[in-house]
Amino acid sequence: MSGKDSDLIRMAKQMGHPIPDKIKNKPVLNDDLIFYYQSFLDLDTTRTHNMAPTAISWLSIIEYARFYQLDDEDTHDLIQIIRAMDQVNLKHVEKAFKDKK
Repeated sequence: MSGKDSDLIRMAKQMGHPIPDKIKNKPVLNDDLIFYYQSFLDLDTTRTHNMAPTAISWLSIIEYARFYQLDDEDTHDLIQIIRAMDQVNLKHVEKAFKDKK
């Protein structure tokens, strides 16, 4: 459990509130998936959403894979997984952009 989660749990208990469902029921990633989640968070910082939501570039993913010295198969997996995560993320970002207008 992260420090942020434990802080929120402590605050909820102090205020007599239930533990938020987002914390109580959050998924637990196995070690293999943590790399991909962290990769997505890192790669998310390589883009901007100035005028419209933009996808994480293929080149950014390739550079990331090279930095971590992934072999061809792992690089292919990284591309596929990051793109799938990004598609879901972009749907949320696009909705947020529409809601803002």
